[in-house]
Amino acid sequence: DGNKIKDIDGNQVVNKGLKTVWKENTKFRAKSLLEPTDWYVTRKAEANTAIPSDISTFRTNVRTASKTIEDKIDACDTFAKFKALFDAPSPDKNAPIYDFPKE
Repeated sequence: DGNKIKDIDGNQVVNKGLKTVWKENTKFRAKSLLEPTDWYVTRKAEANTAIPSDISTFRTNVRTASKTIEDKIDACDTFAKFKALFDAPSPDKNAPIYDFPKE
């Protein structure tokens, strides 16, 4: 009937779509991978102590992987394409939806 669905408090109910949920999951995974090394960034900001290059590279790779995964999610215009993100190309490779660098 065109009326917005509201909860018992009168707030509009919004159901997130599959792409939104999985992009949020991807951002959460990236955040989880970055958190153990956040202290290097804080130390750099507070004491100007250099971040080791392997840590800096890892953090860049995590952010790049997250963006790549989100772009792949956005590019899915069918459910079949979305499902394909969960298929690993080989037993020793991650599925595209989980293709983050190793810790």
